[in-house]
Amino acid sequence: MRDSISTHRRQLIASTLAATAAGLAGWMLPGVAAAQPKLRTSGRAALAGSKRVVLGSVALACLTERQRQISVGGGFRRGAAGSNFVKTTLAGLSDADFQAAADAAHAAAVEGLQARGFEVVDPAALVALLKADGLVQAQGSSHSFPEGNQQSSKAAMWGASVYGGYVPMPNWTPAAGGLAGLSSMGLVVAGRKVDTLFRKHAAEAGIGIVGLLIGVSPVRIEASFGSDWRVPDAFGRGGQTQTGTLTTETGLSSHPLLTRMALYPVSGDEAGEIALEDEIGIQGGIGTLSDTTSGVTQGAQAVGNFLSMFGGSGRSNSTANYTLQGDAAAYVAGTRALSVDVVGALAGGLS
Repeated sequence: MRDSISTHRRQLIASTLAATAAGLAGWMLPGVAAAQPKLRTSGRAALAGSKRVVLGSVALACLTERQRQISVGGGFRRGAAGSNFVKTTLAGLSDADFQAAADAAHAAAVEGLQARGFEVVDPAALVALLKADGLVQAQGSSHSFPEGNQQSSKAAMWGASVYGGYVPMPNWTPAAGGLAGLSSMGLVVAGRKVDTLFRKHAAEAGIGIVGLLIGVSPVRIEASFGSDWRVPDAFGRGGQTQTGTLTTETGLSSHPLLTRMALYPVSGDEAGEIALEDEIGIQGGIGTLSDTTSGVTQGAQAVGNFLSMFGGSGRSNSTANYTLQGDAAAYVAGTRALSVDVVGALAGGLS
């Protein structure tokens, strides 16, 4: 009998790839740089600010875990349903690797803004103010958050070395609902204080302040649905059944919920913000993907599916856990390449 739900994955190649800045062109997907991504903007007046700016915060939301579940009803008996759950965890990268990735993003931000005619000023004076007010947060804080469609992720927040930590801004830190979101509240409050400081400093110093957040995802989990037909047997078990597939695809991409650029105008008014409607992806391996589903889970799943088939419901459940063992050099170089494309797209909304 054909399963009502199946799981597929694409194994990542080039686990030993060590890309360098000089070879970043090989990481670009054909046509990605030329495409015009859809932008979502707010506060357009603020975005038409000074060409003299300082980077007040450059940070990465490094996704370390992604999971998704789909449920499909309409089995061979009325009311039957199956479910498919996939979880992928990023492993093998150290704090130093994530820090190097954040610094690579900062370098890409400076170069990208300069390429568009902006004068990027040294942030030392602004960083001193942030530190004096206790607004520079510890690196690597991890936060789980829902994405909708029975999908959720976990992200670790990393700021560039120049800031000495993570500088949160409004709506940057991902947070779960209810009690689960309490761990993020400190960063949420700090983000509001950063917002106040940036508005004041922009007006007093006569300089625009730019904030950049990039959500770096190492994997995508896509769902697709269809239907299947089974000729009814003597007991009436058959007919049409819905099918569902979760496909796990590896490769770095920007996360739309966690990728944005803000610009505080010299007037001291609220910041304007630019966000990507869709993700930007790059080509190139950053590790090796392996199936780490436990034998206990596989055994229990097989028994449950057998009993379901024996009872004629047509229901089939699937649970899969994958581990992406990251390659440090490839992850850092890939993040740099991704940041180049993201900054280029977001800066296109500045005037």
